[in-house]
Amino acid sequence: MSFIYKIIAVILATFIYFPFGSIAEYSPTNEDAELVFSVVSDVHMESNNSDKFTLFGDGIRDINAATRNDAVVFLGDNTMNGQMLEHAAFYGLLNRFNNIDNVIIASGNHDLCASDSNTGDYEMQLNQFLNFHNTFVDEDIETPYYSREINGYKFIVLASEYDFGVQEYISVEQLTWLENELESAEESGKPVFIFNHYPLNHTWPLVWPLGHVGLESEALHLLMRRSENQIVYFSGHLHMGISDNKVSSIKEGNVTYVNVPAFGAENTITDADIQNQGMGMYVEVYEDEILIRVRNFAEHEWMDIEHSISL
Repeated sequence: MSFIYKIIAVILATFIYFPFGSIAEYSPTNEDAELVFSVVSDVHMESNNSDKFTLFGDGIRDINAATRNDAVVFLGDNTMNGQMLEHAAFYGLLNRFNNIDNVIIASGNHDLCASDSNTGDYEMQLNQFLNFHNTFVDEDIETPYYSREINGYKFIVLASEYDFGVQEYISVEQLTWLENELESAEESGKPVFIFNHYPLNHTWPLVWPLGHVGLESEALHLLMRRSENQIVYFSGHLHMGISDNKVSSIKEGNVTYVNVPAFGAENTITDADIQNQGMGMYVEVYEDEILIRVRNFAEHEWMDIEHSISL
């Protein structure tokens, strides 16, 4: 099945997007960054929407135009309906234009949960996600949550383990695994980056009252707060856009919560000042600072919006 998925994705990517023109290089603010990575959320690839093909193709080419990118992270809702052809378009275009060594892909409710356009059950959707992921990212994860170490920094991906609709279900096993992952990172003393499609319940509760982690939110919150490391928790899901000319972030002790605008949809859930598609974040990690810069990858331009986290 994996071989068939790869053939379909590679052929599809050849015909659904035709690159136009060159893209100018861009670089981190300083050359002494210890780690640099890009974060994109809510691509919402659709198999019958040519605008999504163009948007994503332009975005991937721009992300790869950076003179440095140690990783690229996708925060889930990579597809609109979790359909096979949507995964094939997403992974096919990624395979065609991405040259970044480390690819981190989280899942979202649109990828794993049934909808009007996809009535498959959770297990079927999960197996499809894992098959595509392992085929194109060239690794062998068995669960949708996993971790990776990049330049000495821990990257942790969380995921829903049950179809809970627009909320997330995190098992005791996943929480125990996360506790062990956080403990293993303490010796390094370096910041830990957690990527989860869903924000915690208490962070932006008025934006979308049901669109959050759900029942396990407080347990997750306490686990992170007990860590000896600085933690940056990236989420998407809310389609919040950019308001008041700043990154949507909340700092609580050692944890900073950051919400990433939707890449493949208008950010209209709130009355955001900037609702454009195509936005994501370019993250630069230094010895004493994490600098988050907002960039419209699809339009190949900086948004002149930055957020600094002191270390």
